Amino acid sequence: MNRFKDITVVVQGPVQTFQDRPQEPGITEKCLKSIREHLPGSKIILSTWEGQDLTGLDFDELVICADPGPNIRYFKLDGSPQRFNNNRQIVSSREGLKKVKTPYAVKLRSDNYLTGNHFVKLQYAYTERSEKHKYLQQRVVVSNVFTRKYAKGYPVAYHLSDFFYFGLTEDLLSIWDLPLYKNATNPEQQNEASVKGDFPIDCTQMFWLSALQKFNPSIAIKGLLDTSNGALVNSDICFANNLVIASPEQLGLGLCQKFLGEARISRTKGQCAQWQHTEWINAYKKHCTANSKINRIQLSLIKLWLTRMWHVFPTRIETRLKLLKWKRKFRKLI
Repeated sequence: MNRFKDITVVVQGPVQTFQDRPQEPGITEKCLKSIREHLPGSKIILSTWEGQDLTGLDFDELVICADPGPNIRYFKLDGSPQRFNNNRQIVSSREGLKKVKTPYAVKLRSDNYLTGNHFVKLQYAYTERSEKHKYLQQRVVVSNVFTRKYAKGYPVAYHLSDFFYFGLTEDLLSIWDLPLYKNATNPEQQNEASVKGDFPIDCTQMFWLSALQKFNPSIAIKGLLDTSNGALVNSDICFANNLVIASPEQLGLGLCQKFLGEARISRTKGQCAQWQHTEWINAYKKHCTANSKINRIQLSLIKLWLTRMWHVFPTRIETRLKLLKWKRKFRKLI
């Protein structure tokens, strides 16, 4: 890599409050300035929506996307649609990445920013790979924010963050060049309780699974907490063999205000449920290196386990009660 000249940063998303998507004032300007500061010589592509005010924004190329609108993944039990911005994220990410001409690219949300460039070294710091579940040409560096190891108190598979990606442009396109998701249309069959004994697949699981299925159609789960058929092990191998997972501080990534302070993801309960870089290194050693011995007696991991004992595992009781409640409501619905 020729330092930062080989990198294009795709800043995707709204640059101001957009329909039902509130935006922190000035955050996109801060984002663009941070790229100039921490990746001097790189190119910036701003991939955003029609009708956005671009005054004062510093970028090299502009991609204006037609808004696909929110998508309905399922219905609530009261019959109201549950809308998401999945297709919006696909469109702004995909169309921006298609314009990249450099070998490496960053996918960065327009409401986040850079605090450093540590992710560049992380991308080539771990060179060993195995042949099992090796799908990308090189590893892609991602954030551990919303890359969950546990959800609702239980282990979870394929729950990869959609915040930040850095790697070969062709690999980022492999992940984000996805077809748009179709709207759910049947409230009785496509509702939040229709997955027996489970919750609907999370949006971030859905993105990653859609990417993996292009390489291996057999990779699938039925719901958020589905760990059948070796899903947890296969998920770990996919993470270890195709990614590098690290915290925002280790990456050089800054988050907007809605993910800080009292936000659920920034509390101890939210943070300790996420993959930690140390855990990813252990998965890397186990699944990708010749020396698969893992030093399990690590003070940081012991502390993490104790924190999860207090904040994560007790949530299982609440989860089971909610699923029982849903089961009763679903019986009445049908």
